[in-house]
Order: sequence, then C-alpha cells, then structure tokens
Amino acid sequence: MPKPFTTIVTPSFKAPSETYQYSPAVRIGDQILVSGIVGADAEGRLPPDFRSQAENVFTTLEAILNEAGATLDDVASLNSYHVGDIHSQLRELVDIKATRIRVPHPAWTGVGVTQLGVPGALLEVSAVVVVRD
Repeated sequence: MPKPFTTIVTPSFKAPSETYQYSPAVRIGDQILVSGIVGADAEGRLPPDFRSQAENVFTTLEAILNEAGATLDDVASLNSYHVGDIHSQLRELVDIKATRIRVPHPAWTGVGVTQLGVPGALLEVSAVVVVRD
C-alpha cells in the first residue's frame, strides 16, 4: 500500500537522509512538513556564529520548498530551537526572518535547548507549509 505522503529530498540532503533514515520534508496534500534544519551551508560546513547559521537555515528551507513547488511565502508555522543566549538570538532571527518571509507572519515558537543533534549547531528550525494555489 502506498504511503499517504511523498518525500522531498534535495540533492544536498541525499546522503544525510539515507544515513539518518529521515526525509528533510514530506508533502501531504497541500501541506509540507519540514524536518529540523540546522545552519550548515550547501557544502555541509557549520559557521561558528548564530547569524550565519540562521541565514543558512533560511537558504536551506527555501531550497527544500523550491524542490516541493512552494516558497517561503507559504510558511504557516515555524519552530526554532536555540543553544545559547536565546534572547539575543531571537532578536537576530526576527531581523533575518523579516528579510525572507513577508506578511502575513507565520506562527512561531522559539525554545531554548541545551544541545542539538549536530555538534556546534546553535539553531534548528522546523516548519509547516501550506502551498497556495
């Protein structure tokens, strides 16, 4: 019996997707559920600073959505997970998000955590996306 969803795996996520047995995103009808994205660049390098990681997160999110036929304008909900000073990170993330996602603003929850699955990661973001007609 076929699964009720389709997987979305961009070329840069093929190896980690197989290694860790997950899909970067799945599409169910007009919804796309995006797994947590850390701030590594396209070559898999993780910059040491929060701002660069956050910018990389949105670049990666945009690439995943493009693969699925959606855009950042379709983002309905974001969850962000922060290692470090969450208050300064939230301010920076608001600034970066404002340049990438237009009004109306998606729902958003930001949570402080002690560590993430990728050593050195300061931010991880997951999303729920509703593709517009």
